[in-house]
Amino acid sequence: MESNYPSHMLEVSVAQMCLTVGWSKTKPSALTYLTALLERYLRKIAQLCMGSAELNNRTAANLNDLAFVFVYLRIDMEQLVEYCREVTPNPLPYPVPFVAVPNGGHLSRLPSFAVPRNELKRKRPSAAGNGE
Repeated sequence: MESNYPSHMLEVSVAQMCLTVGWSKTKPSALTYLTALLERYLRKIAQLCMGSAELNNRTAANLNDLAFVFVYLRIDMEQLVEYCREVTPNPLPYPVPFVAVPNGGHLSRLPSFAVPRNELKRKRPSAAGNGE
């Protein structure tokens, strides 16, 4: 597991879940293993959701894709609903700041075919060659 902020927060969340279900303490190696297991499971669900969306010619996953993945992985929704109803979540021990995360996948500049036509007309010299 990486030692960055999201991984740390996932570890704190796993520790809170362990407290919620009745554990009083755990060894650090067990907590690290449970955190890595949860991270791997969440990544697998996300990958399967994106695969389902791409098979349906979409670029973003939606709840239908998540429902499909739950059926594919045989996740019982009734048990999940029961868990959410029965278990009261513990708040995090400290507030989590909201931080804007830059999207590294965006284009820094648009290719020439994406420039609006009115901007292209301003940049191109006229056919007469007088620069208008």
